[in-house]
Order: sequence, then structure tokens, then C-alpha cells
Amino acid sequence: MRAIVERSWFRRDWGRAKARPTTARRPRIGVEVLDDRLMLCATPAPLPGIGSHVRNVVIQTYETLVGRKPGVAEQNHLLRVEAVAGQNWLVPAIVATRAFYDRTAQGNPNGYVTLAAATLDQFPSKAEVAQLTRHVVIHDAKPQVLKQVVLALNPPGSKSPYPTGQPNPLYKLLKKNVLINADYYSNTPQILGASLGFTHILGVPGLSGTTTADELRARSAGGAWETLSSPTASSASMRAYTSDAALSGIATNYGYPVKYTDGFPIEFSWPVLPSTVAGNDFRVVLNTGQVITPLAASITPNLDYNERSTVVILGYFGNRIAPGQPGAIYPVKLEIARSRNPLKLVGPGGVVVSAAGLTYGDGSTPMTAYNPGSGPKLVAAKLSVMSTAGEAAPRPFSSELPNDGTALYGPAAQYRLRLFTSGGFSPDGVRSLYPTDFSQFFRIETVDASGVVRWLTQTGVPYQLPNGTITVVGLADLGPAQPSYNDSYVEDHNNQIDIILSGDQAAIATIKAVQIPASGGYAPFYNPGGPGNNPTPGVTYSQPGPSQTEPVINALSNPMTVTYIAPSRSAPKAIRASSREHRSSG
Repeated sequence: MRAIVERSWFRRDWGRAKARPTTARRPRIGVEVLDDRLMLCATPAPLPGIGSHVRNVVIQTYETLVGRKPGVAEQNHLLRVEAVAGQNWLVPAIVATRAFYDRTAQGNPNGYVTLAAATLDQFPSKAEVAQLTRHVVIHDAKPQVLKQVVLALNPPGSKSPYPTGQPNPLYKLLKKNVLINADYYSNTPQILGASLGFTHILGVPGLSGTTTADELRARSAGGAWETLSSPTASSASMRAYTSDAALSGIATNYGYPVKYTDGFPIEFSWPVLPSTVAGNDFRVVLNTGQVITPLAASITPNLDYNERSTVVILGYFGNRIAPGQPGAIYPVKLEIARSRNPLKLVGPGGVVVSAAGLTYGDGSTPMTAYNPGSGPKLVAAKLSVMSTAGEAAPRPFSSELPNDGTALYGPAAQYRLRLFTSGGFSPDGVRSLYPTDFSQFFRIETVDASGVVRWLTQTGVPYQLPNGTITVVGLADLGPAQPSYNDSYVEDHNNQIDIILSGDQAAIATIKAVQIPASGGYAPFYNPGGPGNNPTPGVTYSQPGPSQTEPVINALSNPMTVTYIAPSRSAPKAIRASSREHRSSG
């Protein structure tokens, strides 16, 4: 747990409170919030009436977490807490009730502390859980004590407010309207996938390197920390060790230094118009009925000019408890908001349309990678002639370039089978996927004119088909080429993986599907919320992805790409950068 708990918090504050006369005691400000005491400082505003949407959300949230509807007095208390402290304090206020202790945690002190932490998406150590449990036992789970436990787990300031002011200057580079040879996957705009990928690990205060202190910070935030064994481990970057992101990195890539946020990737069938990407473009509906407006949004990590069909939103969208279990909070629907400046998509021929009104999810099915069987998936796959057009990014964001097929394999890169994923694919949640990893994770289905099915399972093997040969060369759109790959290697962890192919086009055209078997000698994929190779005991990580067969879109004759460059001083630079990339790798 973070330093705010300080392990001696109860001995220090509780002891001082007992030592002072009752009239002199001043409760902590967080306790005042949970007790409604701040409302006594002014005339309370009228509460939302019976049947109002705000009251109904409070009722649904309480019923979701406690298992019964709250009485009117309980509703009013929670409405006042929410009015004073904001939406982020509704769930903590419910967790701090005796009803949650008695019904959800079944009156078990240790069970209450453990479940309260999981519901609030916090990660205390065993020692801290034991200390909080003793406090509950000693004081007989009195309401004030439960509030203190909640505040120790989830103190005021542990979540970022909605950001204001100007965003980070580097982030503005990602808002430039530059799309070059960007993929689209259907003739109509739609959301192909959306899900809570991982919680609490984006924007970890103090995280900056690979020291023991950094490992503690990453693990305390609920992240994983990889054990590296390669000879270059001592010089490996922080990303080789953890998927947790530093506050500075979040500010650069998302505009603002929001802390301990969740990552929620959204995949569109058309690339987005970057200047229109903003947190308030989106609404995430939770199983509690709460509707969350994200704190930030970005095309990161899909930075190349020929990608940009994914937006990742940051905010507080739930916890890691599996749906169906007590305390579980998760998204059930995503909506693109209608606003004066809505999110826009760019489609075939450069047509620009508003995405407002698009939705994903049915309002009840869990949309979370913490649901068993709901790890990362393919949302599309497209086969085309190899091209390096658009294989560039703004200079501050190009550290993993060049990584295209031609840069890695030269003239052997004749065709590209681009996989569009629902999240960054990793062998364990931290380790990068290597260009040499095809046979561990994928196989390709071909079907000839007679209906005979053949599977391509190995790289470097010329498969003889009736119409010619196909060779799987390797994977690309990961990181730059190296003589060999080990656990210090870092790739871009974005939503595109390219399978590079060579051979006769007639044979290539018989490719019908790509499969991730995820069993029987094939490994599954994890998103960046996975456990790594040395998980923290007792911490829940995101689930592995399922076995999946994805049909392949044949774009050999029509690549299904769009170029759109809005007039600006940055446009010529973008074109020149992409041209240099093309020449140097062609």
C-alpha cells in the first residue's frame, strides 16, 4: 500500500484522539465527508427526489454492493456524500457502512478488510490487512471504525479530479490530423471492441526507473514486476520490467498527470480524427448504474500514421473482482457522447463523420478483462500487399521505430497480414512479443479451390499449395530489428501485430483465417494487466485471452486504407517523415 497509510496511522491518530477531551477532537476531513459533517457548514441543497436518475443510481449502486435496496435515510446520506465529495466517493461511502460489513463481508473482520480493498481497487500488504483487521476487531466494527478503514485504504486525494488547464505540449503532437495509409476494416463506422483492460497502474506517483523502490511502487499499485534473466537486464528500460506507467509518461501521452488510472481501449473500424479525441467524448456505464466520463483519452500507443484506429481512455472504471462475485464493479456499455465537438472518424475516400451515438455493449454483459475467458482478443485481421507508407510517428514518440516488415526482413516482406487486437498482446502481461514468436502463438488457415484446409504453423518454411508457395517470414510492428531477442527487448505494445509473408499471390489469396489456439502447445496472450513472470502473491491480474479464429479480410487488390492530412504546418513534416521511412526501409 502507498505511503499514505504509514502502517502506524491508527496508533498515531487514534491514540491522539483518545488523549484529547471530546470537545477538542477534530475528525479527519475524510471522515467528515463520509459523515455528512461538511454539509452542516452551509444550508444543504435540496436532494434529488424519489424517482430521479441520480437517486436511482445511488439505489442501484447500493443494491449491487450490499444486496438490498437502501432505505430513504440511507439514500439521503449517500446523496449528501456524493454532493459534497463527488462521484468517486459513492462506492467508498457504501463500503464504509455496517450493511456492507454484515451482508457483503458476512460480518468477518478480515474478510471485510480484504473485500473492502478489492472493491475499492486497492492493494494493501498482508501486514496492512492484518493491522486494519485488528482495528476492526478491537473496536467491534463500529461505523466510525469502518469509515476509518475505508479512508486508510482509499484516502482523500488518491484519485485524480478532472484535469483542467493546458495539456502537456508533447501531447498536442498526437492531436495533429495526420493519417497516412491508415487502415480501415469495414465500409461503415462502428466500434469493433471495447473493454476495461487493467486497473490502477497508469500514472503511478514516484515511479521512474528500475530500482527496488520502483518495484515496490509498481507492486503497491497492483502492477507486476518482471524478473529479467538476460545479460542486458541491468541496462533494460523500465518497460521491460513493468507495465505500470509513470505520471510523467501519462502526462506526455494523455495530456495530464492523472494518477492510478485504469486503461480502457476502444477499437474502431475507421481511424479517428486525432484532433477530436478527448475524454469527454466517451461515457462508460457501469453495472452499478454509474456513468463515468473519462479523465483523459489518447491514440497512444497507436502512434504510427498508418494506425490510429484505437483510442485508450483513462479513468476509474471498476475493480478486479470477477463479475458475479461480491463487490464486483465493471463496465457494461460504452457510448460515444453527443457534444459540440464530438469524436470524428475518417473513412474510405477521406470522408469524415461524427462517431456520436455509436455504442458498444448491451448494458448487462461484463466488459472487463478480469472476467474469466475475457482476456485480449482479435477484433479484425486484414491481408494486403506490404507497404511502408505511414510507418512513422511524431519524433518524440518514435523510439520503437522502424519496426515494419521491410525494416525487419527486407525484400522478403511481400505481404502483410495485419492483426487488429483489443489490447496490447504480451506473453505474460509485461514481456514484449518477439518478432520470432509466431509459432508459439499463431497459425494461419488456407483453403484452396477444392475446399482443402491447410495450416501454416512455422516460420521460414515454404508451404507448397496448389497455386504456389507461402512462407511465413515472421512478426513485425513490434520493435526495431535486433540480431537476437531477449527479455530486455521492448516493443510498442499497441493494437497492431503484423504477420509478414512471402510467396505467390495466388497462394496468398487462399488465406482465410488466423487462429490463436491458446492451448495444446500454444500459449495464450495477456494484456498489460497480466501477471508477468513473478506476480505479487494475493494480487489479481487480468485474464489470459481465449482461443480464437478470426476471419481474414482480403485486401490484396484494395488495401482499405485512407490518407487524410488537415492543412497545418505539421503536415509537410509528417509527409516527409513517412517518405523517409519508406525509402530507408524499401
